[in-house]
Amino acid sequence: MNRARLPLLYSLLYHRFSESFPMMLSSRANNRLPLPIGQQNKAIYQHPAEADRDDFSDIGADLRLQQHETNLRIREEYGGVLSALFGSDEIRDSFFAHTYGRSVSYFRRSSCGNVSEEKPQFDTKYISPPISGIDLPRLYISNEWTSLRRRGSQDMLDKERMSYQQMTGYIQGGGSIIIPITPDDYLFPIKLQIERALGLKEENGTTMNIYHSGPSAVALNIHYDAYPVFVLQVEGNKEWIIQDNSFGRPIDDITRWRNVTMTKGDLLYIPKGVCHAATTAKGFNTTTHVTIGLL
Repeated sequence: MNRARLPLLYSLLYHRFSESFPMMLSSRANNRLPLPIGQQNKAIYQHPAEADRDDFSDIGADLRLQQHETNLRIREEYGGVLSALFGSDEIRDSFFAHTYGRSVSYFRRSSCGNVSEEKPQFDTKYISPPISGIDLPRLYISNEWTSLRRRGSQDMLDKERMSYQQMTGYIQGGGSIIIPITPDDYLFPIKLQIERALGLKEENGTTMNIYHSGPSAVALNIHYDAYPVFVLQVEGNKEWIIQDNSFGRPIDDITRWRNVTMTKGDLLYIPKGVCHAATTAKGFNTTTHVTIGLL
């Protein structure tokens, strides 16, 4: 691909997919404490939550028409980047055989026996995540498409007007930044590895976005995406609210929601069309997750 065309490509992809048609996030849903979750790799949460729908509005038919199937051809041997995402070859294989495209799934890294601060012992058959932290100063320098977010509002980062220190101050004040990974970024080789493993077109078969947020931050209000998404928690904890009904129901028919708190190394799979939103967990000054959308 001609590198000169990449900024335009990423701009088009970014504006098409990152907005995801946000809706208002009700204060009751946003303040609800996370509920207990089910065991790893089950259809996930055991306890549904009722949502206040007074502030919700239907997204409309346009996005529903954009829903599409992403055909995958897994091309990965044992111990590859997908196994690292899921924690093991066995969990990876089970997911793509039985769950992909069917239901939300949550994989707790602690359930895989991997390294954690609380339990330093781990089973060597489990594999560490492909991304375990981010080099924010490095991404600030290399990335030209970073956006500033606060509860659905959006501004592009202008590095001539906002220094790195000012950007971190914005985050500490409750803001979020979204960094779409491009060929200039050090994480781009991991993006390529994932695309190859999934049998998708290299460079534009996925979107990979870094969400880095401050205290009590909400980067996007409740929304859904026109493509399936994997979420890898990289730093801190993040609280999620996720629709408990299958895609295709009018928004007024969504009566049940699920709650989950993701910790470092956890993986969440959200099929296309499933409404969701996330906020920094209470007690954390910053939190970081990576989203991988399959286009």
